[in-house]
Amino acid sequence: MRKASAVLWSAVIMLALIRSAGAQTEDPRQPNWAKYHSTAEAYALLDGWAKAYPHLTSLYSIGRTLKGTPLQVLEITNQQTGPAAEKPGYYYDGNIHAGELTGAEVALHFAWYLLSSYGKDARVTRLLDTRVVYVRPKFNPDGADLALSTGMPLRSTPRPYDEDDDGLLDEDPPNDLNGDGAITQMRVPDPNGLWKVAGDDPRRMVRRQAGDSVGPFYALYSEGVDDDGDGRFNEDGVGGIDMNRNFPRNWGLEIEQEGAGPYPLSEPETQATIEFLVRHRNVAGIVHGHTSGGFLYRLPSSEPWDDYGLADQQLILELAEKYTGVTRQRVIPSFTNPKQHRHGTLISWGYWDYGIVGWVPEYWGGFGRDYDNNGSVSEAERFRFNDEELGGAGFAPWTAFDHPQLGKVEIGGWRTRFTTQNPPVQFLKGELELYVPWLLWLAEVGPRLEMEEVAATALGNTGLYRVRAVVRNVGYLPTNITQRAVEARLIEPVYATIELKDAEPVSGARRASLGHLPGLRDVGGQGPGETRRSIEYVVRRTGQRGAVVLTVASEKGGVVRREIPLR
Repeated sequence: MRKASAVLWSAVIMLALIRSAGAQTEDPRQPNWAKYHSTAEAYALLDGWAKAYPHLTSLYSIGRTLKGTPLQVLEITNQQTGPAAEKPGYYYDGNIHAGELTGAEVALHFAWYLLSSYGKDARVTRLLDTRVVYVRPKFNPDGADLALSTGMPLRSTPRPYDEDDDGLLDEDPPNDLNGDGAITQMRVPDPNGLWKVAGDDPRRMVRRQAGDSVGPFYALYSEGVDDDGDGRFNEDGVGGIDMNRNFPRNWGLEIEQEGAGPYPLSEPETQATIEFLVRHRNVAGIVHGHTSGGFLYRLPSSEPWDDYGLADQQLILELAEKYTGVTRQRVIPSFTNPKQHRHGTLISWGYWDYGIVGWVPEYWGGFGRDYDNNGSVSEAERFRFNDEELGGAGFAPWTAFDHPQLGKVEIGGWRTRFTTQNPPVQFLKGELELYVPWLLWLAEVGPRLEMEEVAATALGNTGLYRVRAVVRNVGYLPTNITQRAVEARLIEPVYATIELKDAEPVSGARRASLGHLPGLRDVGGQGPGETRRSIEYVVRRTGQRGAVVLTVASEKGGVVRREIPLR
């Protein structure tokens, strides 16, 4: 049994980053969507877009990983129509789990779609003129690069993790014994084994049935070696911590939630996420991109559905319907029962402690084809798909290997990283395009303030003026987003403030609460009247250039401002 050193882990990670950085730079105006981008390549695209679209973008880092890699966010909005901080926002990320590379590509593609469509597509142009989108494609850049360049089966952050609590770590990552860049399986002849070769295809392994005595039989293992002599392969490596169990809402100890980390926000990537959202109070929703399965996780994650108020239940279900309508994929709750709930997820924190609704799309559920149209894809059909449409690349043929501990074995099996977990590259572009309408719609339906009927009326020759304006929420959702936000006072009500120039107040508070403004969803077919609030002041002009600057601000609905001259 051998203890792994920090030097070895650093060397493995550094090798992955060097390989990543050595890739050719692609044209940011014409990205290649038939490939998976390393962190260096993804950041080169972000940097290229920031230079090509300076009036639409701002690129910055919100923190650094354990290895010092920046956590980059691309802020996208038309800066000429107002600062990002004064517009309703939406947050999109991907690739928190190292091998779930499609999440990063969806986020990258969405950013490129917005930028390349601005000024050409009226819908995108309107969105970026009035709102801001925050895109963070590489939530977990170090883990993503290891998964992409080495095939290592790590879960999330590349922090060493002692799964079996024996004080020892696997010293030889990633145990890719045959050097093909993928961690597959080992089949070992064993008279007591639970597996045998399928009669219709020598590549396929099937479970041994009760009473079956006609071998040969095999034991199946993950490709690798047993470094600590406990009979397990590829445990105690890097990446056992699951960063989507590391957020503070309902965080659980290791006995409650494996991989949750030593304490909430122990990882720099998760801490940077919460700090970013707290600093950006304009974020009205979250897309937390994962892979795979071809469905959408909705709330709840770690508590029963009955813990949610009826109004918020209805909101979540209604918004979820759009996903199904666009993608034809199902929506399921992240929480299923008390034994399977997920402690410490981002969308739980987003709802209970930030007051918004978040989503966890599990991109890509399409490996294989239902050739017989029976409603499911069998493994035999996946083999056919692999042979006919992938040229056999998705499966490593069983090949003899002299294992240092098990003796004669065969290594082979599905190369899952780019079959079941992520799309083969020839199918990637179609997968990325599938989600664009849904991602657009989410950003569009948030609250947004407009100011109308703005006027200053002289009250005779007294030097007094009645200043009046109407503020309207033209968005679909209310300015509070959820009822939870109101009950827990997580989102401030809408406030109106005035600044006087050569004038003094007579009546009306300089800072007045307008409460929360309903959205178009709330009023239904009754017309927009309920989405409005009127504001009225009486002021006295004291100079020749008298004016009132009226500002109305909503954390989620943006800021509107008008200067009203007193003539």
